Amino acid sequence: MASSCHSTIVATPPIVADGTHAERKLAIIGMSNVGKSIFFNALTGQYSFVANYPHTTVAPNRKRLTLNNQPVEIIDTPGISSLTIQSDDERSTLDVLLRESIGGILFCGDALRLQQSLVLLAQILELGIPTLFCLNKSDEAAHQGIVIDTRHLSQALGMTVVPTAAPYGRGMERLGEHLLSATSLVNPVHYLRTIEEAITQLGALFPAAERPTRGMLLHCLQADATVSALFAERLDPEGFAQAQSIVHTLAAKMPPLRLSQSLFQARDAWAQQLEQAVTRRAEVTVPGFSYWAGWSARHPVLGWPILFAILWITFRSVGEIASGMADFLNHWIFDPLTQAVGGWLTDPFLNEMIVGNFGLLTMGVINAVVTVVPILIVFFLIINFLEDVGYLPNLSVLTTRTFAPFGLTGKAVLPIILGTGCNTMATLTSRMLETRAERIIVSFLIALGVPCAVQLGVMLAIFATSPFSSLLIVMGSVLMTTIVCGIALNHLMPARAASPFILELPALRWPNGRNIVQKTYYRIHSFLLEAMPLFVFAAALMFTLEKTGLLVLLKKWLHPVITGFLSMPDKVTEVFILVLSRREVGAVYFKEMVDRGELDYNQIITGLVVMTLFIPCISNTMVMIKELGARWAISINLAIIAIAILVGGLVNFMLRWV
Repeated sequence: MASSCHSTIVATPPIVADGTHAERKLAIIGMSNVGKSIFFNALTGQYSFVANYPHTTVAPNRKRLTLNNQPVEIIDTPGISSLTIQSDDERSTLDVLLRESIGGILFCGDALRLQQSLVLLAQILELGIPTLFCLNKSDEAAHQGIVIDTRHLSQALGMTVVPTAAPYGRGMERLGEHLLSATSLVNPVHYLRTIEEAITQLGALFPAAERPTRGMLLHCLQADATVSALFAERLDPEGFAQAQSIVHTLAAKMPPLRLSQSLFQARDAWAQQLEQAVTRRAEVTVPGFSYWAGWSARHPVLGWPILFAILWITFRSVGEIASGMADFLNHWIFDPLTQAVGGWLTDPFLNEMIVGNFGLLTMGVINAVVTVVPILIVFFLIINFLEDVGYLPNLSVLTTRTFAPFGLTGKAVLPIILGTGCNTMATLTSRMLETRAERIIVSFLIALGVPCAVQLGVMLAIFATSPFSSLLIVMGSVLMTTIVCGIALNHLMPARAASPFILELPALRWPNGRNIVQKTYYRIHSFLLEAMPLFVFAAALMFTLEKTGLLVLLKKWLHPVITGFLSMPDKVTEVFILVLSRREVGAVYFKEMVDRGELDYNQIITGLVVMTLFIPCISNTMVMIKELGARWAISINLAIIAIAILVGGLVNFMLRWV
């Protein structure tokens, strides 16, 4: 099965006409949850989202910089387990490797999954790109009694292997020293004679200097659409017809499934032999806290009390700690600032525009900073803690049966949980799901019943000052609506085979405080950059509508729905106008109405139900158009508007009837 190579490739940066080095692309490749984004952050100084669960990166991240006096572009790619692609995020990684001129690869292997890492490495090496092997999680492997002889592994592969513990920065310096001088094997694995002959015949169609790599030829033999299109561009019609004939001849001898199995078996046998040669394992290991904590978190009985305890802690923390922070900011900073600015602005129009009811400062800046930021700080610290510990994949296992009626597996819980941070990012993360139907269903559920971090935080702050029954009614109404709509949508989708639920469970680990604080900072920073202008714009919009009289007309037009059907004051029209532009802006304005006592118990519940179920923000809608197409995005949004109003009216009727 192989283990000798035909030749070795060495990284040599190209030279441009003036004698300087041209920009070189370096791709970071590896399995999911192996630490690729940590290396990207360390190399570039740019923050790419990091968490202790698979499929954190769903699209390539790029950064141009100078490394060892050479211009380079570092590309952080979504995790893959094989170059045989199953989902859209994996396809983006393959496109980077096949369609771009990659000058080097930083391959991130997992010391806890060395054999699987070597199977993927074999496929990467067949692409003929200089590769540096970074063996991450070496510290976690040692804790589990696994010791890997990296010197022996390096000699067997004929390439540099650098052991690292990325979260703690160990091995990073050595990694940077070797990154631009990578060497690696071209052909570590040999296959059955039938396959090798087809590879040779296909390669012979090209001039020797232009011959595709072994990996490209194998992808063509597997009828990969991307590679076939590239070959069609590089071969004349007669040559491409011969290539197609070779592919069909091999398929007749060895059907696609058998071909894939044969390739995997050869790679796996090579990987297993090498892994056994370089690995020593302790004969006895004692399960520690990490094992028992993970087991409890996904246990069908113990897991649910743990989940409810986490939800309760989040509810109390947001309601009490965030409120205290907001009161402090208001009392010591923004109340004095508002009074001072109001005193300086003697012109009535400017005074009202800046510090009035719809003032750019009072409704725009202060709402974003005082009301939202304390809530986000508390919420993100909790969710980032759960991500860093590795709780979310175990939650996926716990909830996998819960998602079955929706035609989904437990893997869907990851984008749905991410939706509590940002609906837009969660919709992008749905790429990790295997089928288009699953992506449509998950995108619909996120847009319908998953409030983003700001909206959820504001809602929790409202619940904290309201009777506990309000929380039960709102959450129960939203949950029941989401369940009914999810089941209905699943039945409306074309019949399809159930996707297998395969998810790599990371080991639970003690949280990295620096990583939690860093993620919280970048998430708050991102919110302020993205949402602060929208808060100011929303204030300017409402001020303009009020001054032009359009706000009165809108209230009049919507009066039958707002006051008649939902039994709410006309002023709530302002909330729904703001929600159309950005959910959290409307939620913050609704909270102000609650704090001023302008709504009774029934109106608070009805308003929260409608806002939670209402149309997603503009950015999420644009992502839905990109991911699902305009027809599905528009249909989902129209359906959600109708559902939100109908359910809100039903809740209002039942509350007043009871």
